[in-house]
Amino acid sequence: MEASIFTREEVLARFGAGHNCAQSTLVPWADGLGYDPEELERLGAAFGGGMHRGDTCGTVTGALMALGLAYGDDPELAGQKVRAFQAAFTERFGSTYCRELLGYDFSKPDEREAARASGVVTERCPGFVRGASEILQKLMQDA
Repeated sequence: MEASIFTREEVLARFGAGHNCAQSTLVPWADGLGYDPEELERLGAAFGGGMHRGDTCGTVTGALMALGLAYGDDPELAGQKVRAFQAAFTERFGSTYCRELLGYDFSKPDEREAARASGVVTERCPGFVRGASEILQKLMQDA
């Protein structure tokens, strides 16, 4: 199963249109998983900015949702895929936590605004989305 991985420019365009990192990671899998893209947009809406708290990065939660939709009927396999994803993402980026990846705590409105104003979101998040999507693509192919 494959998805069209968004380019950096597409991720930035999606961010500019109000989409978040979870949606940008999850939605490309809609067709392959048999879901309506608008449904997956709604599903991922609450997960950007580390669930709006700087917790688990939205691109990680978007990828985990895709894995759950693909492998949820086999909890053992789903668990293996989730652990493999988290290990690969952490190895590549150093953490799965938004506040650690960006250096800002999105649960605090002033830090959320400072992160956006600093450019760290547009500078770093597309790379996290792309990296997560590449890891996810490999895991989806390795059934």
